[in-house]
Amino acid sequence: MKHLLIVLISLVQVVFASTIHCDKCGMKVQENIGFEKGVKDLKVDVPGKTITVVFNPSKTDTLKLMKAINKLGYEAEVIEYKVIK
Repeated sequence: MKHLLIVLISLVQVVFASTIHCDKCGMKVQENIGFEKGVKDLKVDVPGKTITVVFNPSKTDTLKLMKAINKLGYEAEVIEYKVIK
């Protein structure tokens, strides 16, 4: 009898380059994106203009996160994507 092994990706980290430019922008992103479905961790680097999100890919995806950032009034472009777990 053959067994099928399915490997599930449990967490992904994506880094977005963004148009955030001040601490108020950073707080706005932190307060909103942190509550998106599937988001496990969020780091906003205002001086570096990046947003790092760790998420569960079975609950959300990069495009949905990008759209959520856009909805807040900021541009977002993926500069790094990696499976971390």
